[in-house]
Amino acid sequence: MANRQNTGRKKINSNKGKSRDTQKSKRGKGFKWPVSEGSITGFIVGCVLVFLALYGFLACCSFFFTGGMDQSLVIDRGLAQPTEVESAHNICSTMGARLSHWLINDQFGLGSFFLLFLLLSIGAKLIGFDKIENSRFKINLVSRIIFSSVMCVYISLLMGWITNRFLGDGFILWGGAHGSLWAGKLDGYIGVPGMLLLLSSLAIVISVFYSTENIRRYRSLAKLGNKKTSPVGSIEETELPIEDLSGAGENQKKESLETDFTELDSSHYSGEVDKLKGISTIEESSIQSASPQMAPIPEKMQIDGVEIEIAKGEEPCDLSDIEAEQEKAGRWMHLRSYTIPSVELLNEPEDSAPQYDQKEIEYNKERIISTLDSFKIKVSMAKVTVGPTITLYEVIPEPGIKISRIRSMEDDIAMSLKSEGIRIIAPMPGKGTIGIEVPNSQPRTVPMRSVLASKKYQESKFELPIAIGKTITNEVFMFDLTKMPHLLIAGATGQGKSVGLNAMIASLLFKKRPEELKFVLVDPKMLEFSLYEGIERHFLAKLPDAEHAIVTDMSMVVPTLKSLCVLMDERYKLLTRARVRNIKEYNELFKAKKLSPLQGHEFMSYIVLIIDEFADLIMTAGKEVEMPITRIAQKARAAGIHMVIATQRPTTDIITGVIKANFPARIAFKVFSAVDSRTILDQNGANQLVGRGDMLFNQGKETIRLQCAFMDTPESEQLVEKISMQESFGSAYLLPEAPVEKEERVVSGSHQELDPMFAEVARMVVSTQLGSTSNIQRRFNIGYNRAGRLMDQLEAMGIVSAQDGSKPRQVLIQDEMRLEAILGNADEE
Repeated sequence: MANRQNTGRKKINSNKGKSRDTQKSKRGKGFKWPVSEGSITGFIVGCVLVFLALYGFLACCSFFFTGGMDQSLVIDRGLAQPTEVESAHNICSTMGARLSHWLINDQFGLGSFFLLFLLLSIGAKLIGFDKIENSRFKINLVSRIIFSSVMCVYISLLMGWITNRFLGDGFILWGGAHGSLWAGKLDGYIGVPGMLLLLSSLAIVISVFYSTENIRRYRSLAKLGNKKTSPVGSIEETELPIEDLSGAGENQKKESLETDFTELDSSHYSGEVDKLKGISTIEESSIQSASPQMAPIPEKMQIDGVEIEIAKGEEPCDLSDIEAEQEKAGRWMHLRSYTIPSVELLNEPEDSAPQYDQKEIEYNKERIISTLDSFKIKVSMAKVTVGPTITLYEVIPEPGIKISRIRSMEDDIAMSLKSEGIRIIAPMPGKGTIGIEVPNSQPRTVPMRSVLASKKYQESKFELPIAIGKTITNEVFMFDLTKMPHLLIAGATGQGKSVGLNAMIASLLFKKRPEELKFVLVDPKMLEFSLYEGIERHFLAKLPDAEHAIVTDMSMVVPTLKSLCVLMDERYKLLTRARVRNIKEYNELFKAKKLSPLQGHEFMSYIVLIIDEFADLIMTAGKEVEMPITRIAQKARAAGIHMVIATQRPTTDIITGVIKANFPARIAFKVFSAVDSRTILDQNGANQLVGRGDMLFNQGKETIRLQCAFMDTPESEQLVEKISMQESFGSAYLLPEAPVEKEERVVSGSHQELDPMFAEVARMVVSTQLGSTSNIQRRFNIGYNRAGRLMDQLEAMGIVSAQDGSKPRQVLIQDEMRLEAILGNADEE
């Protein structure tokens, strides 16, 4: 819970070692000012600086209107004391006239306003404006010093060049003396074209440093000149849209496509598209989907009367508005300076449009019809949908043909097409057709960025959004884990299961803040999740005194699961006291300040438990893990605890009926037997996948075929590094200590029943003043049950206090001499 994050929820920077102070100083947090921020002296000095900044601003603004009339007063006088006969027209009188003339004409011109802005920022920082609760003003002096200095020099140079070239003589030097001097020198060296290029380049560089989102805008502007739209009126004009469908810009299969269309009789081409042979219409449309506004923009065409649809994918979302909403949502959080990572950390995806090969489509279409016809099954081809890895052929059987006959033809069609992974959907849900899924000869990878940058993901309001890949129509597929509420994953080795788990974790990290989400990661292989050790102080949860947050010791899995059960029960008590039914309603009341922390209420983070290699866990820990998993699966949804369990062997002794009954949502990657497919999905199909991220998703209704998004290791490392460099809690989220079963407890504390290690353990507990079962287990390398019995003996002997809910036990003995007396009395007994 939140009060277990660290004493007082102390916020520290997450950098390690000696570089911690250096990094903090770079961000302006560890810099020691001569006048301390928040002190009385700092407040007074801050008020003086704010006064000087505002006074200078008013004087400079008045200078533009009255500077000419005050020239005799300020020229060659600087800041000298005025005489009695002097009078100034400046709104800030004589001192204002001289100060504004010195800043504008003698220094940096309009760039001097940035110096006043810097002075105002320092004053506001010393006063403490950024410490006000719910304040929108966050002052980072290092960034403001850099920003003000760069802008002061750039504006001075720009206005100095404009003044020298175009404005001529006047009483105002818009770029100041420095700007006019350096602009004149540079103009003499590189000329007018060089100055234009230099100033433009500097403006672009400054804007990129101000916001990296401008990089994407500049790239999109550069791509506008490459977009060609021309009517279909000739052979050349017709080839361009077809080439684009197959991935224009990459020059893939260009010669093949030109050869295909050269074979068509040129006499059929004219200015009207209706006269094209084999292509009757080319138009843009939208795919019908469960999310209409998120439907990709496909191309449709007809070849020999069969509609062919090539999904082009979704346009990326404008991230500027999304980042503003995330910043606004994080103002009430504890880690106010934390920013959710941008998807720009990920590699720029290549064109994700599916590969289009007319010859392959024609060949497969003819082979499907001829194969079925050889078994006296008459069908007609209705539609072809080309996806990133799978092409869906929809056929309509003639009246009187049983669907079961077509369903049994999978192996025959696969042999005819010389392809693996053929799957028949009979009938297609909501359609009067039968679908035949055929793998593409050149499948395309789905980059993680193309999924996370989509508008569907960025604008989703899901509590735990998971964007795992794309459908065969190239549409982003995502779901809310809170609605599942748990997920069961199975797949053979090397078929994409670990990639899918990383995609799930990444989709949550790119959307949620550390206060909103915690992970409990169980990794028997000690390899898959080791990458995420860097976000331990942000997103991971662990048992008290556990050495690592990622659970790799199988003896610690059962205590961790039992600890989650304790946390679940505690949260249910808080939900009952708040009179709400789930964690979402509870957090809304807490954010509205209708629940007081003084009454024990606290903000509840969602907790996602991810177990990799569940089969190995069952073999190591036995059936003991099934009971807490079943409890969590049945009750933890309202408490905000959700599970994702993955296994290589979806056999009935691993995935029991009790577990399957509580995991309605399931994902199956390629398995090697129909029995395994039926175990995980209750149907065939997973054994007919092609691997490499090809998967089936089933939530109890229809089964959806997806291509899992791919995120490579360097991208994951960049994400972890981005998070680890930000403000964090002092440690991982501390779970409550797991209770020991009643039958394992010692009834009395007599000498005959004391553990042989009791005296040694008692001395360790008193010397360290830590009464924790997991601490005993780790230090003495013993099992959890024995450590629990030792803890009960310590309680019976009066050395530690009794268990009080999730609170740690108190050590009642502080004096080692008193402890030795207790141990001596126990020996005498």
